[in-house]
Amino acid sequence: MGELRGGYRVYFGLALALCGVDLLCMASTWLPGEYTVPKWLVVGLSVSVFPLFAVALICTFISGAGVQLMGRGNTDRLLRYVLLLPPALKLTYTFIICLAALGFATGAETAEDVRADASGYYYTYWDKTAHPQHSARVELTEPEYYEALKSQHRISCAGSALFHAFGSFLILTSASAAAVRTRTATDGSYGFAEQPRWP
Repeated sequence: MGELRGGYRVYFGLALALCGVDLLCMASTWLPGEYTVPKWLVVGLSVSVFPLFAVALICTFISGAGVQLMGRGNTDRLLRYVLLLPPALKLTYTFIICLAALGFATGAETAEDVRADASGYYYTYWDKTAHPQHSARVELTEPEYYEALKSQHRISCAGSALFHAFGSFLILTSASAAAVRTRTATDGSYGFAEQPRWP
């Protein structure tokens, strides 16, 4: 992809690499037994979304891609841009979206903020039916604890995977806009790359 040069290429690769780690962590939650991926890794991936996505948004608006592709009335232009992406990239993004959707769907039912201490496994919730209202504790068996923990991490990894993937897409649009700006300065052409020049 010729538009991806310098910092754009590095950031695009980093965002997709983190997305890949997210998907691997999410896939590991479907394995039987205890959850083996360290919690700090899941938390780190979730936290990394914020600076990386913020940089992607800044690049999008600085390059002009935010206004030219994602502004009001530009839905058709954005759609044409997406359709002109390389087949491998379209397949990659489709795979990420489908796998993340599967993660949300399979994790939503049993995900809880579970805890373990000397007294056993449990999660708490705010009981609004009691008078006065109070925090109630629900005891869990060990298999239920690990199932809820895996579902919780599955949803977290699915969410951060989507944000990392979208961040890589924003960087791609920014790189295309920057490439058009360079061509405009050299050959006097005008307008956004409605047909990106993929090598």
